[in-house]
Amino acid sequence: MSWTFPIDLKLDITTRCNAGCPQCHRTNLTGLKAHEWLPDIVWSLNQFKQAFPEKITKHIYNFNICGTWGDPLTNNDLLDITRYIRQVNPESHISINTNGSLRNEDWWWEFGAIGGKNLHVVFAVEGTTQKMHERYRQFTFLDKILKNMEMLSNTKARIRVDTLVWKHNENHLDEIEKLVMDHGATKHNRILTDRWEGRKEMTFFTGKEATVLGKAGVDFSNEEKTYNKREADCFTDDEGTEKKIDNFTKQTTKLTVLDGITLNKIRKEKEIIDITCKWKKANKLEIESSGQVLPCCYFSNPYFLDEHNPSNVSNFMVHPIMKEYEKYKKELNIFTANLIDIINHKWYTEILPNSWNTANPVLQCQRHCGKCNV
Repeated sequence: MSWTFPIDLKLDITTRCNAGCPQCHRTNLTGLKAHEWLPDIVWSLNQFKQAFPEKITKHIYNFNICGTWGDPLTNNDLLDITRYIRQVNPESHISINTNGSLRNEDWWWEFGAIGGKNLHVVFAVEGTTQKMHERYRQFTFLDKILKNMEMLSNTKARIRVDTLVWKHNENHLDEIEKLVMDHGATKHNRILTDRWEGRKEMTFFTGKEATVLGKAGVDFSNEEKTYNKREADCFTDDEGTEKKIDNFTKQTTKLTVLDGITLNKIRKEKEIIDITCKWKKANKLEIESSGQVLPCCYFSNPYFLDEHNPSNVSNFMVHPIMKEYEKYKKELNIFTANLIDIINHKWYTEILPNSWNTANPVLQCQRHCGKCNV
């Protein structure tokens, strides 16, 4: 099985952001500004057209512009990029994840009018008051977010709100849901972030004072229908089902994670882990801000860190599969190669898939797309 069209893409078009969220990959906990090593990247409309000429854009099911390292709304060409996609491929989905605290209401009206019924926007709201909301979403403004959301709701665009659950807001989730529904949201997700690394709280410095962020005391076993187990970073509909929309058919799948105990048990018994790449099955790829095409976000994030953060220590890039990737790096970049040629490149059709049947697949493949029969 190979990656085939229509493709579902998750991509970064900027590394800029107005917010200072403490658990975000880009944030320095002292002052909540971007890390000094983070490159300043913003795609222009011409760069986007170079990466996605018409013959490619016509076969993209979903442009999931869900910035891991920046907020899409900081890109001044976002309206023109949306207009280009819509003109070339009226049926393509355009999914945007944003803190929602940028641009004025006129801008949001135009955005919704251009994007139409297949524009999906995910806002982040974490409180019923500015004080509650900005405890995590630093430098964003709740009132502005709600006004922007309400304006967008007057168009055909669809709106979802994601609320990360913390100790300071876990008793106000129903109130938050009512608030966002009253301002145009049609769906609300309550999400437990997994970025705690064994801690129950974390301290960050706003530049004025030290602030503590506490982990919510929610029991997963009793809340599976209400909470996602992992932090959502992209827009999904009806996970695990096949969805037909006009001339596109989209297969979405749930990503399951093997815990460390199970992985060690498999390794101890010298069993080969049965890996079924969920992103490949869904014809989904990730494109990081420098244009590198990678098979999933579990590859993209450590790759980006290794490329740009000199203090990052990781075994990821020394794996034989990633050494092979580096050999063909230019041939796997959206700005120097055609996406058709990339998904037909031997790294995608042979080298990576063959690694899944060995005793030494990439750890990310083992954990997120592996299973065993023990």
